Amino acid sequence: MKTKVLTKINSLIVFLLGLLGFYGCKDEQPTEMYGIPTAILDASGLVTDQEKKPLENIQVTVKQTCLHRALPEQYSKEDGTYAVKDVYMFPEDSVDIIATDTAGVYASDSARVKVTYSQPDADWDKGVGTIQKDFQLKKNN
Repeated sequence: MKTKVLTKINSLIVFLLGLLGFYGCKDEQPTEMYGIPTAILDASGLVTDQEKKPLENIQVTVKQTCLHRALPEQYSKEDGTYAVKDVYMFPEDSVDIIATDTAGVYASDSARVKVTYSQPDADWDKGVGTIQKDFQLKKNN
């Protein structure tokens, strides 16, 4: 009777430890996979008008397509370039990028862009995801 109870308790402990990611001795190095799957998202590009002149202070927002989570927005510099670099939780294959003129002179533009990862086959940490997207904004009528 006592042996059956101890066997069941041991089986339960092994099951719970397995859920937490612990496993028995193997020849390979264990992979630590605790926390939230992440990547670093590095998005950059150029914002211009229809005459290909650079636009300054255009708000650029990167949003995840499934989670609808937005990374911190950035504004284009004097030369029209923008760069968004941040930790990106639950990496996705594509993101939405929105360019908005907060002054209202130019119409907003958006695009869904495919993300290229430095470690595409990794299960947990996909390394750095890179995006290059240029925008050409039209004046509002």
